[in-house]
Amino acid sequence: MSTPESSNPFAVAAGSSNALVQIASSKEAQTIQAALVVAKKFPRDQHAAFQRIIEACKRPGLAEEAAYEYSRGGTLIYGASIRLLEVIAQNWGNFQSGITELDNEDGESRVQAFAWDLETNMFDTKTFSVRHERYSRAGGIEKLTESRDIYELVANFAARRKRACMEAVIPKDIVESALSQCEKTLKSGHTEPLTDRIR
Repeated sequence: MSTPESSNPFAVAAGSSNALVQIASSKEAQTIQAALVVAKKFPRDQHAAFQRIIEACKRPGLAEEAAYEYSRGGTLIYGASIRLLEVIAQNWGNFQSGITELDNEDGESRVQAFAWDLETNMFDTKTFSVRHERYSRAGGIEKLTESRDIYELVANFAARRKRACMEAVIPKDIVESALSQCEKTLKSGHTEPLTDRIR
């Protein structure tokens, strides 16, 4: 007499799937543990990290895309762009950030963005949903069906949330100093940092 498991062709597949999930989770946990160990073993030199950030901000290419600015209700909104924050994170060290699409169904993506300082264990995450549609004044709401259009829409919204997470974790004075240096770089008119000009 066959058991429910033997008569169900998906039972083995489901069991294998659960095993794969456990393996993936285990590998992810090991990766996180390894990153934490490295962060504790090789803590950042804050002075050296800050100097690297400032040097990076002397590059016109970064300085030109370092900030965003727009008007909302007559008030000017200004801040560090995702590009600048990524460069700060790279040079600050022992830092992780990213975006994960949790699910995608019924014309909507559920996404999670995060930022994590591995040394201080300061962590910030944001989970949000993005409807697969685009609005324009001329055409109103347009449903998106092309995978590339959907990807670009979700990536755009996700970058904003990731930026907010990074701003919550990276020390504010570091971001402000980087923005200030980028403004000086744009005003100076130099095409490359002093170290590059000397070299």
